[in-house]
Amino acid sequence: MHNPLLSLIGKKNIAVQLYGLPGTYKTTFLAQIIRKKLEEGCEKIYLLDVGGTFPIIRLKSIKHLLKKIIVFQPKTLAKEAVLLDDLNIQVLTQDSILLIDDVFRHTNLKDQSTLHLNSYILAIIKTISKTIDFPVIITNQARSFDNSIRPFLQSLTLQYLDWHFLFEKSQDHYRIMVSFFDHDQYVLQREYSINSSGFLMDF
Repeated sequence: MHNPLLSLIGKKNIAVQLYGLPGTYKTTFLAQIIRKKLEEGCEKIYLLDVGGTFPIIRLKSIKHLLKKIIVFQPKTLAKEAVLLDDLNIQVLTQDSILLIDDVFRHTNLKDQSTLHLNSYILAIIKTISKTIDFPVIITNQARSFDNSIRPFLQSLTLQYLDWHFLFEKSQDHYRIMVSFFDHDQYVLQREYSINSSGFLMDF
């Protein structure tokens, strides 16, 4: 697996986490996946824009296809859980694509009930991943501890999600480093260049 991000396209029945510090192209990569799948003829993509900041402007080159994206912006963790429940039970089919940007945006670590809700949300995501033919992909912020970068709510994400991609800035402004983990096992690291549109090359 020389290009782990590209390998996502051919996988199914997995839940995937993209995590890293702000500004490491995680959300931009979701936009790139959307563009690629719409250009390939995908009829419907469901996007949970939890932070309300998804860069739709990056998709202006395919604006004629944007009507095929169904965007939700849940304002609370509880609404996010209810929305995922409804999508799972009533809406999603085998050929659906589900992407979630900034999945834990509304989490308050001091509130025990929000931790239970996050566990429930991840359980739904895991369930959905087993029923559709494209990976459920989420983005998650990260924190830096002792010279290491860890995903927010690491213990939960390791429990429920299959693949993990750490996005980090490279010394070169136009490159990023992406490390790939299968569950908690490190597999490989690859450097990606960023093109003039802000998208990752070699994807």
